[in-house]
Amino acid sequence: MLQPKYQLHFNRHDMWQMHRLHFHEDVEILLSLSGSGSFFIEDEFYPLQRGALFLFREATLHKSVVNDPYTRYVLHISPETLQDFSTPQSDLVAFTRKTSGRHKQLDEEQTCALAEMFQLLEGPCDGCFCGDVKRTAQLLECLIATFSLFDDSETGGKNKSINFDFAKIAPLIKYIPANIAEPLSLDSLSAHFFIDKYHMCHIFKSATGFSVMEYIIHCRVLKARELLRQGLRVQEVGERVGFRNNAHFIRTFGTLTGISPKRYAKKYLLGEKA
Repeated sequence: MLQPKYQLHFNRHDMWQMHRLHFHEDVEILLSLSGSGSFFIEDEFYPLQRGALFLFREATLHKSVVNDPYTRYVLHISPETLQDFSTPQSDLVAFTRKTSGRHKQLDEEQTCALAEMFQLLEGPCDGCFCGDVKRTAQLLECLIATFSLFDDSETGGKNKSINFDFAKIAPLIKYIPANIAEPLSLDSLSAHFFIDKYHMCHIFKSATGFSVMEYIIHCRVLKARELLRQGLRVQEVGERVGFRNNAHFIRTFGTLTGISPKRYAKKYLLGEKA
């Protein structure tokens, strides 16, 4: 029998600050029910408010910046489960990978309808006969509703000018992942973009909420993850993503993923979820 792998959380915070960038091995669906701020996904900022719906693939860098009380539903679902639910007509995994991030601003009716579906899915599972089947149907109903909202619709909502500083550092945000094998020191970046190093660091942190070096390290680890899945040796992977010291690469990868590069590659090649 199909065993869907997913986690649904209803989170409410009077004070909320995501201190660091992060990524998941699962696809994420987030429905914001309150809050005012912005959501960084990979290399763009999106407005975050009631009715903001986000869908993005696994291993996508993201971070929320919220000033007000923040309430949301967050659904993490494995790509394997989405693949099991897919059909030749509706490839859910491919749909999540069409773009780095999808955002849609729902109206109040759409927001309430989707929130009600998540609420049913969040409730206790019926232990009666076919209760597990009913729960799978509820999950599918949430997925169908979410994917349908994005289907054939504009994925607008990107706001590259949420603040003036982000407009200034947007080229840097895009340059780093495209040149991840390079040294990418603060000095080299400031020289490349003809900007004072200290000013660059200040406006980058002000615009994004994280440092230039933090962003570089996360981009390196994400690229390393991709190369390890291709079967490359650990040391070669570290060198290809810009680490000049293999021990530093292993330590950094383990810190951000909770698993060593060697173990990560082994689990993936064995068909396990890393």
